[in-house]
Amino acid sequence: MKVIFSRKGFDSGSGGVPSPIFPDGTLASLPIPARQKRKRGEVLLSGRRLDHIVGQLVPESRKLARGVHLDPDLDRAAVPRKRGWRPAFGQVGAAQTHLAKMGVGIGDLFLFFGWFREVDETDGQLQYSRSAPHLHVIFGWLQIGKMLMPGLNDGAVPEWLAEHPHVCHADTWRESHQNTVYVSSKQLVLPRLKRVIPGAGIFKTFDKRLQLTAPGMGRSTWRLPACFHPTAGQLPLSFHSDESRWRKNGEDVLLKTVARGQEFVLDLDCYPSAAMKWVRALFSGM
Repeated sequence: MKVIFSRKGFDSGSGGVPSPIFPDGTLASLPIPARQKRKRGEVLLSGRRLDHIVGQLVPESRKLARGVHLDPDLDRAAVPRKRGWRPAFGQVGAAQTHLAKMGVGIGDLFLFFGWFREVDETDGQLQYSRSAPHLHVIFGWLQIGKMLMPGLNDGAVPEWLAEHPHVCHADTWRESHQNTVYVSSKQLVLPRLKRVIPGAGIFKTFDKRLQLTAPGMGRSTWRLPACFHPTAGQLPLSFHSDESRWRKNGEDVLLKTVARGQEFVLDLDCYPSAAMKWVRALFSGM
């Protein structure tokens, strides 16, 4: 089984600010601005209107595109849904080429992470907490149940998926871009997982288990269990084969992640059972 650490949401190049962690711990990954059909005012994140959040946290938010690229689309409550809706995620271009090269397929698990920071709210006004660190946080997951290629095999695309940006804007990407939509499985399947958990969804509230950034470090330096440190014969997390990026730190390992790249793939079949235990623990608080 492969786990894909997938970077999504607002970043320094798209949106320009962190996604918020609200005072009650609620996470809200801000979908990137885009000239697409779905508008900010149509989207609810954790019960709050996206245009309200962006209008308060983004300087000169009026300059952003009013449309949004709602992808990964994981939360049923974000917009009105058609019957049969299931969570889905689309990818194209170099990132999709990388996923295909790494053999990502049915049963593999996306862990979506992004740039987050705590916010304060006073009299309905949001602002970033001055002392709050900038963090990489896992906010959602999707285990692959089906893979579709809109534009090449439209007959296989179900009606309920028609409003997904990688379907309704499929003509934006040429065939060479390998436009691919990953549809979630109905139920999460992990070894020794004893609870019934949907195949995809969002982590609604912040938990230390979801924090990738090492305490006291820049957001791109992650703290992971020591078992993630690659050794001879193990394929490292993709894009992170440089040994200088890895540093043992007691029972953990510190990883200086690459500045670019969206999809980092790890083949858990090459790693000790402790790595799967770490993945499974992400869902223990649900």
